[in-house]
Amino acid sequence: MGTIYDKIEPKIYGKIAQTLHGETPILDVGCGECRLVNFLAVKLRRKIFGVDISSANFSEARKKAELKNISHLVKYMKSDATNLHAFKEGSFGGVVNVYTLHEFKEPATVLEEVKRVLKREGKLVIVDFIKGGEAERLWGERYYTPEEIKSMLERSGFNVVGSEFLYNDVIFIHVSKK
Repeated sequence: MGTIYDKIEPKIYGKIAQTLHGETPILDVGCGECRLVNFLAVKLRRKIFGVDISSANFSEARKKAELKNISHLVKYMKSDATNLHAFKEGSFGGVVNVYTLHEFKEPATVLEEVKRVLKREGKLVIVDFIKGGEAERLWGERYYTPEEIKSMLERSGFNVVGSEFLYNDVIFIHVSKK
């Protein structure tokens, strides 16, 4: 039995695809099970990279990509988000980070790396839980307030283009590289 967060995943993924529609290639930082990577490859029909500190889910994700005939569009790589050394400066038109900003021990370093690999005028989408919401009570993790997230982004050199709640405690923030 899933949570409400599982039920709103299609809405979140659709909003990400809409926001990053014209960007190429796209990088998912903290891709986990690679569901978003595969979804974006199917929806946008362009190259999508996923990086995660663990490669435990990559084998299953590859099998699913093959079944969807998108294996030529996706690449999953084990990498620490604080050091995206495999990618050159300005490699990506879009970067997405879903439910992982709060997981990073050094979010400022991650945001600096994201900024480095983004093209000029590139877009970053962050979706995360916020402090004081249902997710915090459910999982007992520490989340940031919307103001803290926006402040981190601005200090890292991003312009906040827009933000909205996709659920009571799930914020969607879209920023561009300054």
